[in-house]
Amino acid sequence: MNGMIPYLIMAGAAVLAALILTGVLLLRKQKLRRLGVEGERQVAAVLRRFAAIRSFKVMNDVYLPLYDQTTQVDHILIGFFGLLVVETKSYSGAVYGEPKKKEWLHVIGSQRHRFYNPVMQNQGHIDCIRHLLGKENLYSIQMESLVVFTRKKAELYLPKGAPVIRLSQLKRFLRQPRFAEDKGYDVEKIYEALKKHQVTDKKRIAAHAQNVEAIKSRASGEKK
Repeated sequence: MNGMIPYLIMAGAAVLAALILTGVLLLRKQKLRRLGVEGERQVAAVLRRFAAIRSFKVMNDVYLPLYDQTTQVDHILIGFFGLLVVETKSYSGAVYGEPKKKEWLHVIGSQRHRFYNPVMQNQGHIDCIRHLLGKENLYSIQMESLVVFTRKKAELYLPKGAPVIRLSQLKRFLRQPRFAEDKGYDVEKIYEALKKHQVTDKKRIAAHAQNVEAIKSRASGEKK
C-alpha cells in the first residue's frame, strides 16, 4: 500500500496539471472570443455611421448558405458604389503574410501559429455572395474585399497594396472617392436579396461554430 502512495500522488498531480492547463486554454479561448466580438462591434459602428448619412445598408455577422454548410461574413456594406465585404481580425502581436499564400503567421511572445489567409477567406465570402445574388438575377455588381485588424498592438508585416488595414485607418479608407460614386445599384434590392438567403436557424449556426472549432483543432494537431 505504501508503494502506491507516490504513484497516486504523481497521478493526482498529473490530473491537476491537466485540469489547470485545460482551464488556462479555456480562459484564453474565451478572452479571444470576447476580443473578436468587441473588434467586430467597433468595425460595425464605423460602417454604420458611414452608411447612415448616405442611405447605404450594413449587414453584420451574416451567415449564408455554402453548399451543405454555412459561411459567416463579418460585415457587408451595401452602397450605390457596390459592396464592401469586410473580414475583422482581433490579433495582437506580429502578423506576417502575403495575399497569395494560403497561410499567414501570427507571433505573440514565444507563441507562433499559422492561420488561414484572411484575404483568401474573404474572397470566398465574396464568391458566395456573388453566387447568391446571381440567384436573384443581380449580376455584375462591383465588390471589394477588406481585412481590418482591430487591435492597436498588432504589427502587420504585409506587402504594400494588400487589402488590409487597421481599425484606425477605416474612416479614412471609406472617404476615398470610389465609395462616393453612384453606379446605379439598387441598395434596397441587394439588401433584401441577401436577407432572403441569410441563415437564421440556430442549429445551423451552432453547427457552423462547431465545424470551425474542429478545423482549428485539426490544424493545431497537424502543427505539433
